[in-house]
Amino acid sequence: MPQVRLALAQMNVVVGDLLGNAAAVRRVRAEAAEVGCDLVLTPELALTGYPPEDLLLKEGFVSAAAEVLREVAGEASATVALVGVPLRGDEWGLSLAPVRDGRYSAVESAGNRSADVANAVAVLADGNTVAVATKRLLPNYDVFDEQRYFHPGADDLTLLNVNGAALGVLVCEDVWTADGPAARLAAAGASCLLVANASPYAKGRREEREAMLAERARETGCWIAYVNLVGGQDELVFDGQSVVVAPNGDVVARGAAFDEELVVIDLDLPPSTAGITVPHTSSPARPAITTALSTPLGRVEEIYRALVTGTRDYLAKNRFSSAVIALSGGVDSTLVAAIAVDALGPSAVRGFAMPSRYSSDHSIADAYDLASRLGIVIETLPIEAAHVALSDTLAIALPAGTTGLTDENLQSRIRGVLLMAISNDTGAIVLTTGNKSEMATGYSTLYGDSAGGFAVIKDVPKTLVYELCAWRNTHAQRHGVTPPIPQNVLEKPPSAELRPDQRDDQSLPPYDVLDPLLEMYVEGDATAEELIAAGHDAQLVMRIVRLVDLSEYKRRQMPPGVRVSSKAFGRDRRMPITNAFRSTLT
Repeated sequence: MPQVRLALAQMNVVVGDLLGNAAAVRRVRAEAAEVGCDLVLTPELALTGYPPEDLLLKEGFVSAAAEVLREVAGEASATVALVGVPLRGDEWGLSLAPVRDGRYSAVESAGNRSADVANAVAVLADGNTVAVATKRLLPNYDVFDEQRYFHPGADDLTLLNVNGAALGVLVCEDVWTADGPAARLAAAGASCLLVANASPYAKGRREEREAMLAERARETGCWIAYVNLVGGQDELVFDGQSVVVAPNGDVVARGAAFDEELVVIDLDLPPSTAGITVPHTSSPARPAITTALSTPLGRVEEIYRALVTGTRDYLAKNRFSSAVIALSGGVDSTLVAAIAVDALGPSAVRGFAMPSRYSSDHSIADAYDLASRLGIVIETLPIEAAHVALSDTLAIALPAGTTGLTDENLQSRIRGVLLMAISNDTGAIVLTTGNKSEMATGYSTLYGDSAGGFAVIKDVPKTLVYELCAWRNTHAQRHGVTPPIPQNVLEKPPSAELRPDQRDDQSLPPYDVLDPLLEMYVEGDATAEELIAAGHDAQLVMRIVRLVDLSEYKRRQMPPGVRVSSKAFGRDRRMPITNAFRSTLT
């Protein structure tokens, strides 16, 4: 029975860095060759990074990617490499499907050759590109806009023959559909499906992904080797967790979560003469290998790791080496600081306590306690003098003085101005500390606490903030180190401290009531009537729905942040700012 030694290369690449990504492809190919692999599979669009978005509308970008591919293909290696790359159909002789139902006319009408660009996987062997597989099913939901950029591949199959075994090649979405491209490859003789992917993280996505792959394996009777990207790209995080699934649906290999890794496995496959014979010179005496089967992370730990990865990569890939954070002594800024330290190290994080006339002594004490536990520098910048000066200036335009919400927002905006000035002078990025519950309901100040470059917990509801803090403390205790989150931060009532004795629950319902309602409305796209039918109080529903809808203009101006849910504000949820739809209820 033919044996194929296969490597799945979990790679952390950078969108647009063609030369850097090519170097990463060379590295994993060399590592695979060192352990005698016949073939190494890289993720979807590994050469350009994913998603390249409107870079694909630049003809020069697609041409440059193809040129870099030719350079990599021309280099000798004993290991066949499957490399994700966008390719023009006319230049590479690709068979692409005809335009159907006008779905691709928007790109074509721009007079841009990108209408002929395929999301492809190039098969590199013997100093050449010996075959190209094209993505047939182009996702256009959630964070995906592939029908804007790519032309679908035709129904012809890409079947390779390696060591006398037949292996089919697919790209991401092509394996998600029952009785689709995967089934056709199996019918053509494939005993193993090689699937290149860029599957973004969301809570619960690993389980969903593996259940689908198990179903597809049983449907086709094939082994499935599924490689995934790792790392952060703007709001998106890719979790890796590449898998090999046996024909009976069992997961027999799994890569680590959020880390680069080369997952190597030997597959004994039935003999076949089907497919394009791929020349290579694998070593007859292979070194012994140990196949990785990593244990999945728990729900909260997985989310925490996603937040750390997204923060680390956003800063590193955009050339920020340090961060500044306003530390109020509250749970949100506390969590952001802990994530930042885990992502960057304590020497790269600087905290600022900025008390006003309403700040409590315990809040300052909690901020300093946190800084001590994390090992970061903290400084106090009182805002009282600026508050008085701006209030006096505003008295010219506001003879009654700054009161109520105006005065509360003024304090927040003073803090934002100070942090941005420090960022300008030091080059450190400002990490904002607002959570998803606040952003959903507009419980934040434009150009105040929302000012900054990256919103770490933008997609984390308040109740989950507490869970993440509790997990981080438990994780520290298990490793015999001081828990980073002060207990007082977890126990005191949440407050913005912008007026005397202020508490969040004076403006919003308790978070354990609010967050389930927001999840249904924001992530579940429920209407007000559906929320009420699910048992939520009608008056509360109408109030919260109104807050969410009227705050869209604020969210459009918020910095990007890590996506960890199935529907985050930003590239996922695209609601109109001008929106008269509320409910048929009166």
